[in-house]
Amino acid sequence: MKKKILSFALTIPMIMMCSAGAASAVSAEELEGTLRMYGPGLFTEVGAEGTVDIVSGLERPGYDKLLERWNELYPNVKVEIEAIPWDNWKAAVQTAAMSGDYDIIIHGNGNADFCLDLTEYIENDPEVKDNVTFYPFRRNPENFTEVKAYGISYTLNPIVCVLDKQIFEDYGVELPDSSWTYDEILSLAEQMTGEDPVTGKTTYGISMCKAADMYKNYKVLSLGLNDVIFDFSEKLADTKVSFDNPTTVNVFEYIQKFGEFSSPDYLEGLNLANAWTEENDTAMTWADGAYTIYNTIKANGLEDRFMFLPLPKVAEGVDAGRTSSVLQDLNMAIYKNTEQKELAWTFLKFMLTDEQAQQWLIDTFSIPANTQYTGLIQEAMSEDYANAIAEIIASNPFGFDSSASDYYDSTWFGTLQSDIVTAGDMVLQGQSTAEEAVANIQANIDTYISSLE
Repeated sequence: MKKKILSFALTIPMIMMCSAGAASAVSAEELEGTLRMYGPGLFTEVGAEGTVDIVSGLERPGYDKLLERWNELYPNVKVEIEAIPWDNWKAAVQTAAMSGDYDIIIHGNGNADFCLDLTEYIENDPEVKDNVTFYPFRRNPENFTEVKAYGISYTLNPIVCVLDKQIFEDYGVELPDSSWTYDEILSLAEQMTGEDPVTGKTTYGISMCKAADMYKNYKVLSLGLNDVIFDFSEKLADTKVSFDNPTTVNVFEYIQKFGEFSSPDYLEGLNLANAWTEENDTAMTWADGAYTIYNTIKANGLEDRFMFLPLPKVAEGVDAGRTSSVLQDLNMAIYKNTEQKELAWTFLKFMLTDEQAQQWLIDTFSIPANTQYTGLIQEAMSEDYANAIAEIIASNPFGFDSSASDYYDSTWFGTLQSDIVTAGDMVLQGQSTAEEAVANIQANIDTYISSLE
């Protein structure tokens, strides 16, 4: 499918500076200065000059193309990007923020202590507020009952279920739709684990997200089962965490049961080398990186063999009926002590709303966070893939963030994320029961909170 090339007349906008006090109109040509950005993610992946995708052979434009567009609009504002790898990125980002040398921290929202609360900016900007439904929320350190947007998501990364339609057909199993449940997934996985009636090859019913990302499986299931574990108080030390409860046990029991119908490679934490190829042996695979997976499938000439589905809808509670396919993101935050807050916001808004910037995201195989441009996915992918992504974005729980919710919080609770990875793997390997897993994690949480008192 040939990608659409956007072409339109260039207009220089008037910028409304939204700092406290009276707003003033400033033309784009009057803006001047240098914005310095630091962090990991998409800018690191594509580099300044672009890359060739090793799987699909498709070219991805570098961020120089993005900055060319920026400088058409804002000729007197220079943007300097220091892109870093994901290795030890959290420590690197914190060090960079503490140095005070940067205005925009790429993927920096994880530490609310050095990021600017963007609530006022969002509320005062309908073009952003009305078109962006997912924000990188974090708990307010001064009042943990409050969740604030300490950054802006510019791309989204949904967890999808990839179905191998050929395996379904070989077993004579009807393809499900997005109204399915986790019990139905379990039943389907059992039906398609064994010897393929057509090929005679061994197949497996399901692979969840890879074992090293076990916390993602936990997030999906805890959302889907409405497993609210936090009762936040203004002070973190007073927050109640009920991890050791029957619903959380049920989450880990699902992990254990799904493992019974998974391949030995998955259980051993190995890469699924045959995924998305002719030799694929798994009927259903949970995965993130949906755009990359689609490109791999397309490069292998297998678009008709596979499809995407959202994971089941939330069973009950305030999010009932919405998708449990957790959205992840790439985001940008504004350093709270920068003297160029409004200029930094102008760049964040550019990343979210400029039409050519959105096309650049698509061309880098990214999914725009601005729902106004979700239609670009429909042009880039066939319906069996694009429709699932669009449904996930449209039905994501309002105000939900995959790293800060009533179900899960990776910022403020010590080793919770790594504890979930370790416990989930032990449950998969049969080295622990679900009850033992949640009890051990609860003990670690209690120890952590006690240390704060």
